[in-house]
Amino acid sequence: MNDAAAADTIGLATEAPAELRYTRRIEDLPSPKGQPFVGNALQLSGRQMHQKFSAWVREYGPMFRLQVFGHTLVIVSDAATAHGVMRERPDGFRRNGGLKTIMNELHIGGVFTAEGAAWRKQRKLVMSGLNAEVIRNFFPKMVTLTERMLERWKKAVSEGRPVDLRRDLKAMALDTIVGIAMGHDIDAVNQDGDPLQRDIDNMFQRLGQRTTAAFPYWRYFKLPVDRAAERSFADIETRVREFIRGTRERMERQREQQRKPANMLEAMIAASEDPESEFTDEELVANAILSVIGGEDTTANSIGWMLCLLAHNPAAAAALAAEADQVLGAAPLPREWEQMKAFHYLEAAHSETQRLKAVAPYLGLTANADCVVADTLIPKNTAIIVATSGEGYDEAQFPGPERFRPERWVAELRDAGEEDPSRKLFPFGGGARLCPGRFLALTEIKVVVSMIMRNFELEPDPTAPPAKELLNFFMAPSSVPVRLKLRVPPAGGVA
Repeated sequence: MNDAAAADTIGLATEAPAELRYTRRIEDLPSPKGQPFVGNALQLSGRQMHQKFSAWVREYGPMFRLQVFGHTLVIVSDAATAHGVMRERPDGFRRNGGLKTIMNELHIGGVFTAEGAAWRKQRKLVMSGLNAEVIRNFFPKMVTLTERMLERWKKAVSEGRPVDLRRDLKAMALDTIVGIAMGHDIDAVNQDGDPLQRDIDNMFQRLGQRTTAAFPYWRYFKLPVDRAAERSFADIETRVREFIRGTRERMERQREQQRKPANMLEAMIAASEDPESEFTDEELVANAILSVIGGEDTTANSIGWMLCLLAHNPAAAAALAAEADQVLGAAPLPREWEQMKAFHYLEAAHSETQRLKAVAPYLGLTANADCVVADTLIPKNTAIIVATSGEGYDEAQFPGPERFRPERWVAELRDAGEEDPSRKLFPFGGGARLCPGRFLALTEIKVVVSMIMRNFELEPDPTAPPAKELLNFFMAPSSVPVRLKLRVPPAGGVA
């Protein structure tokens, strides 16, 4: 659907609701039956809350309402409405207040929870550290990090030792984000039991449990896991402040870095020391922590889910391996920046993975003014949940929705007359608040997955239970039960 069609689904207004054009109110929307006082709250609690949203979308359609302790939530899932709502951020809609409160309680804020002028100021700085030029300059280092992991895996497989893919993918993502954002090489891949990785996992588990809890008990009493989360945050903050202190000392010695920062941390430090920027030291620390925490989980989860799906779909795995052979030639992994443009099937496999296993399966927003969404009057301060994976299993949009079929995303099929499906899913959000790490994540996914498919064969681990969907804020696999087997690519890399 084009932008004009999507725009027709949203109407923002400063005038009175009576002057808005709409044909229904929230009360007219279908709703699953709830319980006295709590409404649908108990149905939403738990680490599989996103699955409940998807089930309700199938039962009640692309727009319905819920009641949670007397508050109304509106759920939307169709692509046109989701695109329109996200495009109106941050002026028309703000981040959900409950989520911001929970994140601020765990001291995870920065640009993610900021609004208005504060958001614009912080967004500009974060984007300057994650733009295409910065990522291209970091690309050789990303290749080195990936090669380090390749050698670790080849050694383990040749010695008959199992590879913990979930752990290693998270370590690789952590090395990457700390490298590009902080300018440090912590080598978490080869540091088994790295405390920073452990603390981040702990923080995400607590964040996931709190955002899906029916009642905020931690505001009245704290369990041992809550106290452990507080210790984890303190350890993360200590580590990040060490990065900041070391970078500041280096920038003092090399003043040219003030004029031309080489990474996001240097850019934020330079801004915090410029009185005209109004960028505070508190915002510096918050965004540094946010970049480390957010950059580790999403990319690792995306790759983990893709490997699980490829291991159970050998035809798709073979097609992806053939593309890796074609693009890489005799090399074991990408070494040229221009190769990033050639992984068409890999991009299709990523899109298909996000359709089936969306890492961010929903997004919480609040209306800043009375507005009309999909012909429905939405009063000011109404909470809206965009179920970003809602259409992923829609038979009308994706025939055979249970099947992992990357071919449905390949450009040649669209050129033959099929509707472009890339506008139906939002793995990185949308609008002005599109994830600032999107380009970094896609680049890392291409480098790591092409390396894996070039050098290894994938097979399901018959001794391990299947991966479960766990909502740790982002939707993560409980494990990556996939075995690696050394692969002998065809001579010259081309089949």
